[in-house]
Amino acid sequence: MRKLFGRAAFPLAAALVCLAADPVPHWRELNQQARAAVQAKDYARLRELLLELRPLMGGNPRVIYNLAAAEAKLGNRSRALAELRNLAGMGLIYDFSKDEDFGPLRESAEFGAVIKKIDENRKPATQSTVAFRLDERDLIPEDIAYDSRTKRFFISSVRKGKILTRDGKEFAKTDWSVFALRADPAHRILWATTAWIEQCESCLPSDAGKSALLAFDLDSGALKRRVESPVKGVLGDMTISSTGDVYVSEGLHGAFFKLAAGGKELERLDTPGELGSPQTPTLSADEKTIYIPDYLRGIAAMDVATHAMKWLAPAPDVTLTGIDGLYIAKGEFLAIQNGTVPPRLVRIQLDAQKAKVIEANWDGLGDPTHGTVVGDEFYFIANSGWGEYDDKGKKKEGPAVLSTVHQWKIGRHEAAHKD
Repeated sequence: MRKLFGRAAFPLAAALVCLAADPVPHWRELNQQARAAVQAKDYARLRELLLELRPLMGGNPRVIYNLAAAEAKLGNRSRALAELRNLAGMGLIYDFSKDEDFGPLRESAEFGAVIKKIDENRKPATQSTVAFRLDERDLIPEDIAYDSRTKRFFISSVRKGKILTRDGKEFAKTDWSVFALRADPAHRILWATTAWIEQCESCLPSDAGKSALLAFDLDSGALKRRVESPVKGVLGDMTISSTGDVYVSEGLHGAFFKLAAGGKELERLDTPGELGSPQTPTLSADEKTIYIPDYLRGIAAMDVATHAMKWLAPAPDVTLTGIDGLYIAKGEFLAIQNGTVPPRLVRIQLDAQKAKVIEANWDGLGDPTHGTVVGDEFYFIANSGWGEYDDKGKKKEGPAVLSTVHQWKIGRHEAAHKD
């Protein structure tokens, strides 16, 4: 659901606004102060703030970039180069050579090595193949789910406000955009989140801010339940436990909910203001921990029983921000990062100390969104078309977008920690 913010939502470029009744947490205060230091060109103060903000942001590239720039402006050459190496080690793409902040470093061999690594990061990486294509254009498909009993795939459409099956047939229709999908084969339910958004083709302006969780009959497509969101915004992403508990993220203002199996209302689990933009959660194998990727802050590990939350501390050359879809397969994370440059699919150790790029920099990947694990295969949506619409939901000039679903054999190569 990340495209409500886009890449400009990273710290120091734009600040998310807390609701009036919410306390302002420390990470947000630091972010606001750092932006002020940038504007004042107070690099010593900026460095101090960023060093404090860094462990609170899960390896956020914007924080690291600004820290490198601050170190360079302060004459701390070795520290600046170390941060640039971290950014390059994340597999990201930058044009450091055009940034005047790094002018004093350009003639060094160490800076040349960083540029060489950035050039390597531009190379195409792919191990997937096309599973099937979506014949209808400009759907803005967001999520994909799989029913193991009927062996059917379901795809949500943000633009058209409907759910499709793999063959392109309409399974269900809604008044608003459809975002997340999760199949519960045991109870024969297809869960979906729906919300008003500018990119929606038929949403009424009077419904702005409204969102809901829907339960469809997995066989007939009939609507069985509707649970309204207790907050304004967008219920965008979710997952489901083996017992039927549904966990849902609200990504516009930052909130995390649970609908207990058989429950009637969404229960809020997070502390207001702690999450910036939570995305697709995923449960540990024993279902005692739920991992919540935050587009801005990284990955939070929440204790399912107590709701206590801790943030993963990634290695210096691993970034956990910009994740839209997060899944666990064969003892590691599979993460779709569309808030990074380039957008990509990566494998990440559960302790966040190593990461490996699987898909990036190839024609047709576009803006990947979500995926689903089916046995030993991971199916994910490529070329969703989010980038073809402006912030007001209007289609940019250009041809209509045709999206595809790709599949990748999980564990085809060595696990991330062996690379």
